Amino acid sequence: MYARAVDDAAERLRELRREEWEDLGLAALALGLAVAATQVLPPLALPLFLGGLVVGAFGVRALWRRWDLIERLSGERDAHVISDVLAHAIREATMDRRHSFAALIRTWLTEPRPARVIAAAEELEALQSELDDGELALDPASAVSCMRLLSDLAESPLLNPALPPDGLRSRICQIRSGFSPRRLAA
Repeated sequence: MYARAVDDAAERLRELRREEWEDLGLAALALGLAVAATQVLPPLALPLFLGGLVVGAFGVRALWRRWDLIERLSGERDAHVISDVLAHAIREATMDRRHSFAALIRTWLTEPRPARVIAAAEELEALQSELDDGELALDPASAVSCMRLLSDLAESPLLNPALPPDGLRSRICQIRSGFSPRRLAA
């Protein structure tokens, strides 16, 4: 990713955050006024209520678009200079998430195994072992790549039989390169 693209993404995330807060705040105000209008000016209650729902939907849309952008950027190491993107990627590298990834890999390694899993069984077993190893730290971008390997039906060479099986081995090697010995706190 280029620095300009990272800057543009950071600006877009700020815009979406602002849009989200503005729309959801206005929706809450409109809904509150709709409740108050039922007692003071009943003819205004329904339009305020409907307006609040519509503006609230726009707020939820901004929230969803922001989450989607963070999700897409989390696999890009260069985008980790954006604090929200880094925080999202770090959540994927926690030991709880790593244990769940290892459990998913164990299910793939049980019988019956697809041919692509059989071909990459050694690499998958090594990845599963490293995910469970608390002595190893996992780079956040590699953790996101692991999550996508185990959950992205369109892009994962493990889950999508239309993708070439040799892509599975290279993806596993790329994920495993993100492991390093855990540093002890001083």
